[in-house]
Amino acid sequence: MGQIHVLPAHIQNKIAAGEVVERPSSIVKEITENSLDAGATVIEVFIKNSGMESIKVVDNGRGIDYEDRSLIFERHATSKLDTAYELFEIRSLGFRGEALASIGAVAKVSLQSMSEGSTPFKMVISGGDYETDTVWHERPGTIIEIEDLFFNTPARLKYIKNLRTEAGKIIDIMQRMALNNPDVSFRLVFDGKDRFKTTGSGNLKEVINILYGIQVSSNAIPVSGTSPDYTIDGFIVRPEVTRSNRNYINLSINNRHVRHFKLSQSIINAYHTLQPKDKYPLVFLNITMDPKLIDVNVHPSKIEVKLSKEAELLKLMEDTVKNGLMETQLIPEVEHKKPKQEQFDQPAIDFTKREEQIREHIDTYEPPAKHMPQTPFRQEKSMEDLQSKQPYTNPFKQNTPVQKETGKPADIPAFVEQEPLPEKQKLPYLEIIGQLHGTYIIMQNETGMYLMDQHAAQERIKYEYIYKNIIKEDDGIPLLIPYTFEFSFDDVITIDEKLSELQSLGFDIEKSGMKQYTVSRYPSWIKAQNPEEDINDLIDFISHTDHFDVKKYREEMSIMMSCKQSIKANHYLDKNQMTALLEELGKCQSPYTCPHGRPVIIHMTTYEIERMFNRIMK
Repeated sequence: MGQIHVLPAHIQNKIAAGEVVERPSSIVKEITENSLDAGATVIEVFIKNSGMESIKVVDNGRGIDYEDRSLIFERHATSKLDTAYELFEIRSLGFRGEALASIGAVAKVSLQSMSEGSTPFKMVISGGDYETDTVWHERPGTIIEIEDLFFNTPARLKYIKNLRTEAGKIIDIMQRMALNNPDVSFRLVFDGKDRFKTTGSGNLKEVINILYGIQVSSNAIPVSGTSPDYTIDGFIVRPEVTRSNRNYINLSINNRHVRHFKLSQSIINAYHTLQPKDKYPLVFLNITMDPKLIDVNVHPSKIEVKLSKEAELLKLMEDTVKNGLMETQLIPEVEHKKPKQEQFDQPAIDFTKREEQIREHIDTYEPPAKHMPQTPFRQEKSMEDLQSKQPYTNPFKQNTPVQKETGKPADIPAFVEQEPLPEKQKLPYLEIIGQLHGTYIIMQNETGMYLMDQHAAQERIKYEYIYKNIIKEDDGIPLLIPYTFEFSFDDVITIDEKLSELQSLGFDIEKSGMKQYTVSRYPSWIKAQNPEEDINDLIDFISHTDHFDVKKYREEMSIMMSCKQSIKANHYLDKNQMTALLEELGKCQSPYTCPHGRPVIIHMTTYEIERMFNRIMK
């Protein structure tokens, strides 16, 4: 007698349910996606005991026709797909027809629905068996309630983690739904208490504020990028706001949340050197593309996807994020807590009166030297000389002098003819005041006080120089007396394998003994006072890198060399040295952080300073 037989339908359903219904959050995702596919603009989700007791989803979508009620819980029964060809251009969130059938196989499900012009109805199914089929009278839309999850598959319960973890996964799913659909009002209720509610206004930044708070939303930068095949839009968050994992990189494709390691990595690459090591950015980006370029039929969860023209999209993503960061002034401000109603109590600025004061000062203006004593830190040069030599002119286009408390006009070059400003000024006009503890350079402008970390500033300068020149072909620096290096036998094996790579980077290096190597020429970008030490570090790095990559090499070496060659703390600079450092920093592509992601400059506003001295009592 043969041993092969067809499993009963109820066992088939239980096995199939394991692919779709892994935990309560899987149910929330599938049911909510059905609501979105039905065109719902209001979706409410009620959770009891982290979903193990009950999950209830209420929407105002199109509903289900009375004639289709018998097919609702049948496997592979769907209204979203007709032909195999449509698998290649899926526009709906759900399409397999497996969700309700799988849920009904492992839980007790109650479904009530009504579509326009159709008869309302109610159905109850328990473990795959229909219990009732009754007419229901209420409102258009659908209400579905799932109770006693896994009541007939107790083995599945062993894989359910603690209730707090399950609740966190549900919240994560609903937050991503809300971010991907800002035009839909979402409400999430846990055990009778609201966790969040969005308005459905279509404003993504408003949703970010509701879900993540004012700190994240106020630091959100709008970005967009296009290519012939892709469009990217959304928000990225300033690099000083970080998280400890990648989970806050919110990516969606055609408003479908996806996980894609390479896309996430391209975003992290764009933030490179702008954030500390082991910190990750927050982003909220949607990619719009032709559905034919994406395959979502990879896994039942529909989160894992495969992309066509992947390289094009990765480059567009990195460029879009990087351009958004480069076009934004990223100097962090010192945080302070303001009274809740302070913004409403602050008096409005009378610009008309301010303009009259400025005109009065212009009419009576005389050179400051005749009226104001020179401060110890003032440069003994005219402002005209400074304007002709320094690339940093005042970027504030209104050219208004700062009004001091003494009533005297500020000594700011508002009345001096200035050169046209560049289109994108990386740093504002900054006047150097002095140095603190041989480590921080103190500066000011009309907005307040700035502190610059001199080591971090020079690190950034040297990093960008070295990174740009590290693989540039040049004649290098020849040595009359070659450097000799000796390594252990273990290192010799790996160095022998990497000799060609070292030579391609501008080193004349040869093996001169069993454990010895000689270097007779090295690249000109190695400009440390002790190049021998740096060369030894470079050889050590390359020899211990399993998979040598030029880009990785440029990054690692540029960071290491810039740190070693930069001025340290407790190193006192004169005024000319501080000015030169500031000028060089302003020429950098990203002057706001060192290569390790630490801030170079921080800003303390005049308002905050005056609050600290109780000059402003609010």
